[in-house]
Amino acid sequence: MLKKLSFKGKRWALFSTGAAILAGILVRSTIEKSWKLAAKKQPPANPASPKVGWVEAISWTAATGVGVSLGRLAARRGAAAAWKRTTGRRPPLRR
Repeated sequence: MLKKLSFKGKRWALFSTGAAILAGILVRSTIEKSWKLAAKKQPPANPASPKVGWVEAISWTAATGVGVSLGRLAARRGAAAAWKRTTGRRPPLRR
């Protein structure tokens, strides 16, 4: 059974999720720009399309997957550090 979040828990969830979403958007934009510079063409709009080669599809999927995941992780850790600096306590645990 899930435990209800306290007010601090809800604020933390909103704060950390917001940071992760923003990081995901920024990282994806950076990856798209890097792809355009390196490949000299647009990234595939739909890597699952038969018109996209396997190497390109796998490369794009790996780059975006790893990049966005690392960006979100960095954002959540940064949010936790900011929370601790601001409140003097570690963020509430999610259970």
